[in-house]
Amino acid sequence: MRVWYRVWQFWQALVAAPAADAPEGLAPGLQALFAGMRRADRAHGLRTLARLTPEERQHPDLLVAALLHDVGKSRADVHLWDRVLTVLAGRLAPGWLEEVSRREAGPWQGLHRIAVHAEEGARRLTAAGASPLAVALVRWHHAVPASLGWPEGERRLLEALQRADEEA
Repeated sequence: MRVWYRVWQFWQALVAAPAADAPEGLAPGLQALFAGMRRADRAHGLRTLARLTPEERQHPDLLVAALLHDVGKSRADVHLWDRVLTVLAGRLAPGWLEEVSRREAGPWQGLHRIAVHAEEGARRLTAAGASPLAVALVRWHHAVPASLGWPEGERRLLEALQRADEEA
């Protein structure tokens, strides 16, 4: 585990202060999704976008996915301690995390929301009018790209999103 990276990530979640507005180029429905995200998630989305190469940032679907890939985590019932526990348990007790993450209600519901955030984010993007490719990038941003059988161009976009997300 990259301990210092996780400490830095935790600190960023505490002190993040991004603007509520997303960069230009997002449709109004997607702008509203971005503005509705928690400030730490907005800051992470902006850092993810910044980690893309200038050429990658020109792709409209990749831009949307970079900014909004964690929109499914921006719910009132997902707290910072849920995120910390997910990281720690994923490393120290993955079987326990998998078991409690299935519970949609109760004290572990935040862990469930994190476990399903990619699918929830894809649903929100679809409802906001995002393109099918942007939706797919968000839905599969934790998947192994080679396992999806995507065409090379789309696979490279997913790999770029994953790289930028990991660096952000």
